Amino acid sequence: MAVIFLSFALILGLLTILGRRIGTMLFPAETRELSTAIGALLAVACFSISGTAVYYLTSVNTFTLGTTAIATIGGILFATRSRSISKTAQRAVSTTPISHTLSLLFIAIISLAAWWQAILSTPITDAVRSPWLVLSPISIIAPAVAFVASFAMLHRGAKLLGSLALFATLFSIFASATVLFPLGYGFDPFLHRATIAHIAEHGTITPKPLYYIGEYAIELFGNILGGIPIAVIDAFLVPLIAALTLTVTARRLPTGIAILLIALSNFTTTTPQSLAYLFTILTIISVPKFIQRYRDLLAPLIFAAAALITHPIAGVPACFFVAFCATRLWDVSLMKTIARSLLAIGAALALPIMFATQAIISHAPISFSFDNLWKLNELPLTGFLLSHGNTWLDALYLVVGNLSTIILILAIIGIILLRKAGTPSPNDNGILMIALLISFAIVSLGIDFSYLIDYERQDFALRLLLLATLFALPIADETLRVIIDRAGCSSRSRSAVAFVALFMVSAAAVYGLYPRHDGYVRSAAFNVSQADFDTVYAIHQREAEDADYIVLSNQATAAAALQEFGFRKYYHTDIFYYPIPTGGTLYQSYLSMVDTAPTKETVLAAMNLAGVSKAYFVVSDYWWKSDAIIENAKQQTDDWFAVDGGKTTVCIFTNEANAR
Repeated sequence: MAVIFLSFALILGLLTILGRRIGTMLFPAETRELSTAIGALLAVACFSISGTAVYYLTSVNTFTLGTTAIATIGGILFATRSRSISKTAQRAVSTTPISHTLSLLFIAIISLAAWWQAILSTPITDAVRSPWLVLSPISIIAPAVAFVASFAMLHRGAKLLGSLALFATLFSIFASATVLFPLGYGFDPFLHRATIAHIAEHGTITPKPLYYIGEYAIELFGNILGGIPIAVIDAFLVPLIAALTLTVTARRLPTGIAILLIALSNFTTTTPQSLAYLFTILTIISVPKFIQRYRDLLAPLIFAAAALITHPIAGVPACFFVAFCATRLWDVSLMKTIARSLLAIGAALALPIMFATQAIISHAPISFSFDNLWKLNELPLTGFLLSHGNTWLDALYLVVGNLSTIILILAIIGIILLRKAGTPSPNDNGILMIALLISFAIVSLGIDFSYLIDYERQDFALRLLLLATLFALPIADETLRVIIDRAGCSSRSRSAVAFVALFMVSAAAVYGLYPRHDGYVRSAAFNVSQADFDTVYAIHQREAEDADYIVLSNQATAAAALQEFGFRKYYHTDIFYYPIPTGGTLYQSYLSMVDTAPTKETVLAAMNLAGVSKAYFVVSDYWWKSDAIIENAKQQTDDWFAVDGGKTTVCIFTNEANAR
């Protein structure tokens, strides 16, 4: 543990030094702490890019990563050697009495202490639909109060203390998943951790993915050079970067309050997609309001490149955004108009074309229909406008159930208000927002991803909607500033209304972090439990190390197998012995067993597909009609056993025709 803390301290010190030099050069108009924070994030992006180059060009090991780290640090020091621009903005002087500032800071500290006390006292190791069934929803009051206190300090001149409080609050809610779920949370993090561990052990992985490496590179630097376990890096990487990114964003925006309208649930676990979202936000907020030279776009370009190599769904729009910003330097001419028009069309079509191309390369069935593009009522949009008789939850869901709608409406209003006021508006943000909304409609309605399971089809499209809200963020925040400034009431009344509204938005943001099962929303997601780990070990111990078999299970059990045994066995190069729910055939076989009726024929077909003679069928007791499924499977199986008192039941099937 001491080694981990020492490594973390050294890494933090290095990033602070590099961030100070980068921030001084690229963001001289910002205060020292803010420019250093942005510079440190730029340094992280640089390591992501250089680490990716190592992965694609050679084997990943201590020597190659060490050499690359030295080259990256040396390159940053060389590029920032000129200190001709070294004056940063003076820190704003607080207009609030020091006693008031200290009171707000004390409130934030006490609130966060109460939040952590609640989190630490309720670790979840059993399968639950929602952590709010274990952790009292009343606990969201604590971080909501901390948010209000943090923003109050920021807007009353205590920028440094307000930033620290906001960072601590954001990190506290993002890192809560790691503490609440000590066995792990979600499915994708398990898959990515297994991949990173494989690369760390073998130097590469086959086939080499064309993306994700932007995240993997950062974790490999920390693991191989810093000696920090992958599980530790993975647990805290995105929560840390997200807390710092959104704190910087709040400082760079007029009010910063709009950051609470982003779907913050994307930053509770470390995945390439979540990290790419953060690099995209940094691309957006690092663009100067007035671009005077191409050098002003160096920081956005680095962030966009990091987003692209981490996950192209976020990186492609980020790159288009930088290209749009570059055209601001062109003289007003026909060429500029043509270029911006082509960029707008490209931004709208790039991601749908990318999805379709990937499906074609993978030989997956895909089709396109122009007729469906006009059926806007079939867009996968969710919203909440009706009362369910609970004032508290009604108020929360009015926000958390309409996040995308709220931020997009604010952006549209902002574009209109700013144009009427003659204020320069961020046109590039508006264009990218509209382009991504068009992409969202095309992917949702025009492309038929019939080879994917239902929720995955929607997930692709909803990512584009989220990206649209990220580009709408600066405009929406400017709209909030205008609304607050133009409110026709006294300063005290305006502050009171703003604090109440901020408290409700903050509470909704925290409540929306996790799946909910409360009468308004019925969650179907269950976390990885101790029973899942016990099940995969029970199966593993029944077989020889090199035995051939498949397991039909839900994704929680498959996640446990990935963590404990990695990529142990593949059949025909692309069939993993546990189901991975990304349109794979084994997962479809599992769904056929639990959603319709378990039949031996379905299991035999799965075994024939993999070419194995044994299969295990796992049913968790929380599955819909699990008792009937289990009894039906027992009548057709060769043998069965229960785990953890029946929390999971495992049926064993054999097929002698495939015996080797």
